[in-house]
Amino acid sequence: MTEQPVFVLGGHLQALEPAAFETEAEFQELLARHPRVLDFGSLADGQPLRLVLVAREMGVPTSGESGPAYWLDHLFVDADGVPTLVEVKRASDTRIRREVVGQMLDYAANGARYWPGALLQRSFEGTCAADGRSLEEAYGELLLGDRSAEEFWSMVEERLAAGQMRLLFVADRIPLELRAIVEFLNRQMRQAAVYAVELTQYRGDGDLRVKDPSVIVAFEPIGPFEDLPNASPASRRDLRPQRAPANRRTKAELEEENSALRAEVESLRRQVAGEPSLE
Repeated sequence: MTEQPVFVLGGHLQALEPAAFETEAEFQELLARHPRVLDFGSLADGQPLRLVLVAREMGVPTSGESGPAYWLDHLFVDADGVPTLVEVKRASDTRIRREVVGQMLDYAANGARYWPGALLQRSFEGTCAADGRSLEEAYGELLLGDRSAEEFWSMVEERLAAGQMRLLFVADRIPLELRAIVEFLNRQMRQAAVYAVELTQYRGDGDLRVKDPSVIVAFEPIGPFEDLPNASPASRRDLRPQRAPANRRTKAELEEENSALRAEVESLRRQVAGEPSLE
């Protein structure tokens, strides 16, 4: 079916026609400069979600002694300290059907293990410097309150270690194959929230453009991302001001679950890639 234009009514009626992104770099630059197109949902305290860019082309090591082996398109974070990993592909790139999923699972599993808070802080502050943005303005978007920057990034590190993160697959067209895999991941993963986001671009006369983001497949754990155990009040926002749930896990239990998560992610990656199981 032919995709219909959208219309803008100003001095006259103007039709904006669907237009593909010319390059993946153009697509990536859009998200880096305007992350609000990915803002959906809310923070734990009910405020609107606002993603803040940590780094574009974030390096992902596969061991504590090595440098980056992979490069994630974008890493964002929100004021609750929840990291958001984003991979971008154009519909014309055949990797969007399956290969991108294996890439994302590699990034999530290794980022959870090898992204310490200090590295994330340096990456974020380096991005701010490169963009000519003051740290005061950037940290203002993260609503630090009484927390120091070091305490905030320590919380992000703990979120990663607990497997609490968002995984976003962003494309100008989400193919059926990717939808099916994201739905499968949603049924399997316990702590992570997985999204497939379709971002359609429309162009009119001159430089007029319209971006229309749609969440095609989404999953969010019931309620907000849960509070972190064994964290001092100064190191995080009060994500759950009510009485702490009786089933709050200890730090040792979270570490055990993280090990299980890494094994689960590796198993899922192998299933997606069609590789034999290690068992």
